[in-house]
Amino acid sequence: MFRITHMRPALFLVTALLTLGVAASASAATWPAGTHQVSLAVDRVEGADRYATAVAVARAGWPGWAGIDRVIIASGEPRSYADPLAAGSLCWAYDAPLMLVESDRVPSSVKSALAAIHSANGGVDVTIVGGPGAVSGAVVSELRSLITSGTVEQPWTVGDRYTTAARVAARSAQVASETSRTVPARAFIANGTDRFGFVDALALSAVSARTGVPVLLVQPGEVPLSTASALRSLPVGDVIVAGGTTAVSNTVYSRVGATSRWGGSDRYATSVAIARGARTEGWLTGEMVGVAAAIPDALTGSTYAAKMGGPLLYSEKAVLAPATAYYLAGMQGTVSSAVIFGGPNAVSTSQERELGGAPSAPLLVAPSDSSYVAKKANVRVRTGVNTSEVKLYVGSTLIATRPATSYTVVDFGLVAVPADGISLRVVATNPDGKVTETSGKYRRLAYPAATSIVIDKSDFRIYLVQNDVLVESYPIAIGRPGMETPTRLWKINSKYYTDPNGMYGPRKMRLYAQAGSTWVYTAYGIHGTNEPWVIGTKASHGCIRLYNEDILDLFPQVRLGTLVLTRE
Repeated sequence: MFRITHMRPALFLVTALLTLGVAASASAATWPAGTHQVSLAVDRVEGADRYATAVAVARAGWPGWAGIDRVIIASGEPRSYADPLAAGSLCWAYDAPLMLVESDRVPSSVKSALAAIHSANGGVDVTIVGGPGAVSGAVVSELRSLITSGTVEQPWTVGDRYTTAARVAARSAQVASETSRTVPARAFIANGTDRFGFVDALALSAVSARTGVPVLLVQPGEVPLSTASALRSLPVGDVIVAGGTTAVSNTVYSRVGATSRWGGSDRYATSVAIARGARTEGWLTGEMVGVAAAIPDALTGSTYAAKMGGPLLYSEKAVLAPATAYYLAGMQGTVSSAVIFGGPNAVSTSQERELGGAPSAPLLVAPSDSSYVAKKANVRVRTGVNTSEVKLYVGSTLIATRPATSYTVVDFGLVAVPADGISLRVVATNPDGKVTETSGKYRRLAYPAATSIVIDKSDFRIYLVQNDVLVESYPIAIGRPGMETPTRLWKINSKYYTDPNGMYGPRKMRLYAQAGSTWVYTAYGIHGTNEPWVIGTKASHGCIRLYNEDILDLFPQVRLGTLVLTRE
């Protein structure tokens, strides 16, 4: 089953979002400098899985399945993602939806959709992108049994992902020529290696499906022969590279004859750069944007975004990435709606609310996600979009109110912690009267001195307290059965630089045991490890092991003479 939900900014009723008073309209509210407002009508297109989501996206783009004479089919499995992302120009050429299958079976949601399309249009043709390794002969046979009036073709059965993308480009150009349509550029170029996750090509796919410009794939420092050949055979025009120089080097940029690069500092900024570039070219003129976080949802969601004339913005799961938020805030009056592709496990409901105008859920940077605090807690909160003010409550008591700008850290300073712990609640607001809150409950850690270390064997963590503030917490490994880490009071009286490749990792701190009024040398210590996989287990000879990057962080913060308490 799939569903399409529609949500307007003023209609959210959720636990974390409370509207206090009468909200001012977006046009009447005054937003302070440094804040960024995003307030869109939000739809979500989702299914029970990636295959049902693809069906839901196709149905949204072709209501009632009307006007479909061809369907593009590709594998939805991770090892074959390159095939559907190259299919955008083919979807444009045939004005066809894209659906996904498993390598060895046709999902029931796709079977039902194909049957409905066949019935609504009196038949349908199917083109499979990908060879037998991606879409097996059994799936081809199953599709042919479903399509009784029309053809099922699998035209590209040999070659790698670069070859498939090149052949899709050739077919798209052929269809465009036969129908006397003009493609506005020669090609888009994107990294086609698994390491980069295809995110740049995904952001291009909506523009490809809108314009017919094919997406061709390269390696960071090499142009595959099939890609070079495709470029020579395509009509003259611009060649646009997506992503930074790490994804597509300047050497490759030169070899493909590129005329421009659309890239940003990360995948989110690159998708924004692609959106800006395509709009500047006049290729995307719609009032909507597509939003996706999971690759399968982005693959098929791009075809719907293309039909609506909008870009596909690649998103984080939980919150709007800064680059995305800044772009949407700057497009007020031009972009009025967003369509999320995939369910809440892919793009969270909190991000859905952000798109609709709610403040980002404030993130408690400190105290961290640990369940402990010390006698004092330094409370710091990271804000996001749609936020102009942050309030801090201890229990039900308002402690402080601070002005806030987007994507900054608000420091509330030190808060005293009672012996039985503390409950913190942080409320983010904005001029439209919308409110989002975050809360956390913390126990007070027992520790031997204002500046000291606690090693909790029960939760495999080490805690550093400085001036009665818990400042750091790291996962650890402890002594194995028969060689357990003793529970007692210690003092760090020596510190060492050790062989980074050795058993102790790059640093070690020696634990001295209390003996009357003195402290005596022991074989126990706190150090790194050349076996990082043991962290979180009972694996050592009694010492405390940390990840090497964590011991490097902890080591300079610990002075000689620091007390250490190990406890069950």
